[in-house]
Amino acid sequence: MTHAARAVRHAGLNALHHLTVLAGILAFPVALLGRRAGVTLPIGRVVARIHEAYDAAADGATPTADEGDQTER
Repeated sequence: MTHAARAVRHAGLNALHHLTVLAGILAFPVALLGRRAGVTLPIGRVVARIHEAYDAAADGATPTADEGDQTER
């Protein structure tokens, strides 16, 4: 991957990370009301996955689709 492509990917993941954090903040009141009704939103998992991808891009690694699902054997 070229330096320019890596920089574009990094910037895109940064923007996506910030947008998902914003969505989580904006959805917080809805999540509180939903929790009272017994419904939970998976926004925390979404933010965590985007954060992992952003960290991997910042470290120069390429995350795999099942990176968090692997167990030691």
